[in-house]
Amino acid sequence: MPLSTPLSYLRPMPVSLSSFAAVSRLFAAALLLPALLGGCSSKFEWRTMTNDDGRFSVMYPAKPTLDERVLPIAGRELKMQMQAARAGGATFAVGSVQLPNEDPALQRAVLDSLESGLARNIGIDAHPQKIQIALTENGQFVDGDALAGSGKVPGRSEHRMISARFAIRGQRVVQAVVIADKPIPAEQVEQFLGSLRLY
Repeated sequence: MPLSTPLSYLRPMPVSLSSFAAVSRLFAAALLLPALLGGCSSKFEWRTMTNDDGRFSVMYPAKPTLDERVLPIAGRELKMQMQAARAGGATFAVGSVQLPNEDPALQRAVLDSLESGLARNIGIDAHPQKIQIALTENGQFVDGDALAGSGKVPGRSEHRMISARFAIRGQRVVQAVVIADKPIPAEQVEQFLGSLRLY
């Protein structure tokens, strides 16, 4: 069921610098995908993928790969998946953190770590906007955050543009993000982000 308490009213749990560093390492892998997967297709071949472990479905523009790690986040060792595909000069990725329970303080702490980790890796300020993200159940939504901007990757000469959405759903905190080093059509970004469904 959707959260009954708006995210803006949940009091954050302190998040350590080690948590930021751990989350940042996994997102850094996504940031480097343009270099690692350089020979990607310019075509967008959309297909719906369901991730039962991450508890989401989304349309990818190419066949995705999956990375999974256990990271120290908010004082816990938590499993995080990063499923990503590359097309049209951009990386399309969904990250999902598995929580041990539905404690609102822990949910919010992990959400803050994801948003701050991504913003730091792009070199932008984290000022997300409140949005709603659809569930697989028809007509149902959960509160979420949206973050967009462009900046220089710390310690590297590359610039990146990102558009991301974040949400909490039960024992999962999910992030969907498009990362590119040059502008891509807005409709392709929306095709991906707008297709995200949680369950």
